Amino acid sequence: MGNINVLHRFSNTRIILLSDDSSIFLLPKTHSHEIHIERSVEGPHCGLIPMGAPSSSSTTTGLRWNLDNTSMNFGGLLSTSNIVEEEIVTVTSDSDLIWTISLRKHT
Repeated sequence: MGNINVLHRFSNTRIILLSDDSSIFLLPKTHSHEIHIERSVEGPHCGLIPMGAPSSSSTTTGLRWNLDNTSMNFGGLLSTSNIVEEEIVTVTSDSDLIWTISLRKHT
């Protein structure tokens, strides 16, 4: 949780958190985001979680279950179990969001 807090505290700096299973980074509300998916390495599982405040309007393209001006908050709807469908995912929101995507295992 401390690392997630760092993303919020230093939102003006591009920080990517990596584990064996996933990549996580902050999508600041000040921008519309275009995320290019590298299918040989990333996906298909992904999620979006509001950070710091609920979102009353989040919109995506490129996901199996796109958001369309959707509200998200803890205790309500969160897009934590989505699937990447396109090579480019777009995201806009009135709140900072955490983007998480699974990483493929290579043997």
